[in-house]
Amino acid sequence: MKAMMAGLALGMAVFGTAAHAEPIHIESAGVVLDNLPGFTDDRVSVLANSADVLQLSLTELLNRNGQGGAGWSAFDDQGTFQQTMSNYASGYQLSVREGYRLSLITLELRFGGQLQQAESPIDPPGEAINYTRNDAQLINAGAVVQSDVRRIDNLNGSQQVTLTFWDVAWAETVALELQSEVWMGARGIPPNGILPGLPSFASMNVTDAVLTIRTAIQPVPEPGTYAMLLAGLALVGVAARRRK
Repeated sequence: MKAMMAGLALGMAVFGTAAHAEPIHIESAGVVLDNLPGFTDDRVSVLANSADVLQLSLTELLNRNGQGGAGWSAFDDQGTFQQTMSNYASGYQLSVREGYRLSLITLELRFGGQLQQAESPIDPPGEAINYTRNDAQLINAGAVVQSDVRRIDNLNGSQQVTLTFWDVAWAETVALELQSEVWMGARGIPPNGILPGLPSFASMNVTDAVLTIRTAIQPVPEPGTYAMLLAGLALVGVAARRRK
């Protein structure tokens, strides 16, 4: 990359008609979801809310990443490197209800990218590059306990990435922090007195963003299980006394 990346910082928020988003508070059978402090300007829409799944579309990420439908892109036909980026971050607190456990958390993101590199029979080619980096972290008691990172470079088409957390049954309250960045740059071929300027073009946009939180009923031991446990403890006690 021939220039320093500069960008636009974007927040995340919930789809609605209000000019300013309100804090999110969503309750399902197994979990309650709230904004983390510092991420209260947030917009999502609920896709599913049932006994075992809470599924959200991250609508503000989609809205802002698309710049109101114009899309993020970089263009040049004068030989000057042009670049654009979007950086998005959000966070949620997940509080598991009594009798339930977290079984799976996934963040599915689909990206569309386009690369058009200027070419000339008499001049060096132009440049067209893009990338996206996506991070998710589970935090408990101030410590990161799981993380997942997915990156795509030089996308010319469509591709999905899935960030996944499997082993989360231990958590009663956990913080989920998300970050997503898209970057693109282009340098065309300048006019040379024979040919006009030839364009290079690069884009990278998220086209779908779905957060899915799955819960399951916490298994309750049968009465017979408790009886076997007590019997086992009694046998251990008897054995200990005999050794004395």
